[in-house]
Amino acid sequence: MNYCIDQLKDRGFLEYIGEYGAEITTFVPFVAWLHGEGFLNGRRIITYVGMRPYYFFLDDDQIEERSEPRNWLPIAQRCWPGNSTYHAVRSAWHVYPDFRRHYAAAGRSFDRPVIFLQNKFVIEWAIGPINFMPLNALQLFLEWTKDTHRIIYSRPETRANQAYTSDHNMGLSYPDLQIVSQYPHAIHFEEYCREAGREYNLLKLETLAQSHLFAAAQGGGAHILACFGNSLLLVLDRSEDCSPEGSEYPHAYRSGPYKYLSAEPPTLMVARRFSDFVKGLQLLAHAMPHHGRIDLPARFMPALDELRM
Repeated sequence: MNYCIDQLKDRGFLEYIGEYGAEITTFVPFVAWLHGEGFLNGRRIITYVGMRPYYFFLDDDQIEERSEPRNWLPIAQRCWPGNSTYHAVRSAWHVYPDFRRHYAAAGRSFDRPVIFLQNKFVIEWAIGPINFMPLNALQLFLEWTKDTHRIIYSRPETRANQAYTSDHNMGLSYPDLQIVSQYPHAIHFEEYCREAGREYNLLKLETLAQSHLFAAAQGGGAHILACFGNSLLLVLDRSEDCSPEGSEYPHAYRSGPYKYLSAEPPTLMVARRFSDFVKGLQLLAHAMPHHGRIDLPARFMPALDELRM
């Protein structure tokens, strides 16, 4: 950390290089701490195009966005404390921004309780797709929720959007949008963003602030959901030490960032198999936010106990 602060003082800026997920879980909180301690007075943070909304606590002259692709950065080259989601613990040098409080009044309201689905279908760790929502599970979920919820479905690689820098993973063709388009209660987030002419991350944070129910495939898209507490979150993580950093399971979920990125962490379910993910989706489809709590029929409590971390 001292090296990081020395670099900031000597150069007048601190630059983030790396993937989206690590930026959300480890770097943004460190920058928030630096800001609170006065280290950024007359200095600036450099990050990727589109990330300004995550640094809402900075003044405009304290942040600069650069236009270049993201790349994974080895842990040994990350100078900030708690620098890996796979190993991080709560740190005295981190401050966790309250995105829900900041963006709750900014976004549109919805006519039904929102469930935000975060999917991906990319080549992971040079292997192929590992963590993704199966098509049959997606269709079942949309059937279960068609009369009760508003579904916001996101898969970032499906559309090019304003002010968005993707990770380096190669996106693959996947016929999920053909299913989503069949259901009037489902909104394809990337298309919604494009039609609205809005900046991607800003609209996403505003939308997430309206939701207390989430499901996601493992990865950076799931990490940001952990920042929106007082919620119910289902994560599919089928990874088995695929990453050079190891496995996020179980540490990240049991005692890592998913337990402290928000003041009231989500009630977290983690599925390691597709069959368990479907079980969690069925539970989520029957969950209802109500005056600061999540109501769930008693028959789903055994499934919650089984998947909860």
